[in-house]
Amino acid sequence: MTSFIFPTEISKNSNLTPAVCKIFFSLQEDIDAISSIPDRFHRHVDFKSGKTWSEIYFTPGSAEFTEKPKDNDAGELIEQSLKFIFPGEDDTNLADLDAIRARPVLVSIQYSDGESKLMGDLANGAKITQVSQVSSKATGAQIEFYCLTPDRACWITA
Repeated sequence: MTSFIFPTEISKNSNLTPAVCKIFFSLQEDIDAISSIPDRFHRHVDFKSGKTWSEIYFTPGSAEFTEKPKDNDAGELIEQSLKFIFPGEDDTNLADLDAIRARPVLVSIQYSDGESKLMGDLANGAKITQVSQVSSKATGAQIEFYCLTPDRACWITA
């Protein structure tokens, strides 16, 4: 049985009003390895030669990242969801989104303080869904990256 030391105090977070300011993704197949460096709350992503993150545009202020514990037969999993608005519609962007729709990806969520979190892992990649809307008030798509993983999103280290 492992012993756990309870903290005597839990201090205030240093970033009290984080906001998602950039979203990047990479196909699982473009990543060589993900390492826990320097601890279990941080990950280092090693890309295959010539591969890196691809940025996806979104309407500023529309992104919402949530993590929710979900019990199942295998134990507790973390349900991760990143929803945002992709404005407008044209055939080029539809083709680009279709290219990644059925493929598992990892997502880098960059906050306003410059720090980034990793959504998904090599065993449990995120899937993308798209709900389109054309109306007099707004045209675009609500994009969602979604995955179930055993761990919460970790900070990405360089």
